[in-house]
Amino acid sequence: MAVNRDFTKNYNLQGGELLVKLSNENNFRYFGQTNEFKLSFKTDRLEHKNSEGDTLVTDMEVVKEVSATVNFSTDDLNKETLALVFGGKTDTTTQSAGSVTDEAVAGVVGGSIYELAYKKVSSIIVKDSDDNEYVEDVDFSVKKDFGLLEITKGGALDGKDLKVSYDYAATSITIISSLNETSREFSLRFISAPKNGQPKQTTIHKVRLSLNGDYNVKSLEKYTTVAFDGKVLKDSTREEGKQFVETVMLG
Repeated sequence: MAVNRDFTKNYNLQGGELLVKLSNENNFRYFGQTNEFKLSFKTDRLEHKNSEGDTLVTDMEVVKEVSATVNFSTDDLNKETLALVFGGKTDTTTQSAGSVTDEAVAGVVGGSIYELAYKKVSSIIVKDSDDNEYVEDVDFSVKKDFGLLEITKGGALDGKDLKVSYDYAATSITIISSLNETSREFSLRFISAPKNGQPKQTTIHKVRLSLNGDYNVKSLEKYTTVAFDGKVLKDSTREEGKQFVETVMLG
């Protein structure tokens, strides 16, 4: 008697540094940091069981297919590399240092994020139309590098018209104006940085990675984290056991 069985193994490699390499390049490029890198293997086996005796005994196993997937999100994303990997275009502008007084943010909604006119902001003061001043990390929070004002859900600012004053530093800003492809095939390298134990380098030789979201519509400048799903492909040019993933212990 023959039966099909699926075996799945899931690996969580924790956090670390991500690198990518296109097929026409020799070196890996820095891609970003991740707090969690998940790798999953699924093996489709055909088993034959001998039923001549009193009990069923497996006397033959054939591996029909091995497939793998990868899931991760980046925190410190290299936008130039993202644009390169997905066939996009970047524009770079510079911002001189200065200050803003009473920038209007009208009709805010609790739990929502609003983009300020400048990045790299500091010394933030938020007031309503009656000049009542509100408290950072209580009524609102600010992602300072990105110039994003987040309104506390269910807080005192919900529905109010705001006036925001702040300083901003000189910086260079990279904006992705388009991503022409939503998925692309390349090599992916993950260097883990575990809290305990030895660091290791995991290389996925061929992976088709897809953006988990429509980033042609959403400006990447508004997000600190970008999520990805990937299908790991078999590299038949490599020896058995290293055709999907190869891991090296470091240090």
